[in-house]
Amino acid sequence: MPRLSLRSLCNDGVMDIEEFQKVIDVNFLNPALLQQSLTHRSYLNEQSNDWLEDNERLEYLGDAILDFITADMLYRRYPDMAEGMMTRLRSALVRTDSLAQLALECRIGEAIFMGKGEENSGGRERANNLCRAFEAVIGAIYLDRGLDAVRDFIIP
Repeated sequence: MPRLSLRSLCNDGVMDIEEFQKVIDVNFLNPALLQQSLTHRSYLNEQSNDWLEDNERLEYLGDAILDFITADMLYRRYPDMAEGMMTRLRSALVRTDSLAQLALECRIGEAIFMGKGEENSGGRERANNLCRAFEAVIGAIYLDRGLDAVRDFIIP
């Protein structure tokens, strides 16, 4: 795999990886994981680099980690809450719209690498794209820094 140059992957005036790390207050040991977490599959269609990967696998991992951390937090914070209520509350916390709002607060839409067509059709503001990128960033944080770093990122 060629050496990753974050500057060479300039995202046409969009927030770069270094700035995004400051915004989310997570310093990656392996910035390539963060790059991957912010790479929408449409971006790969316009690139000649076959070493780039999209964020879908990290999204899958991040989704599972987010469910776990949310369940753990609810279980610990509300020791008398019934299982059914915890399930409903977790579902409300991790639904697409909620995660998209968190992604907006983290400015993820400004950092996503996406194809021109996706961007021109409003892809940076689309709730599904924001939610998926947020989950992928969680997966990347987990792989790079561990579960405690994800907890620190997710739970205020």
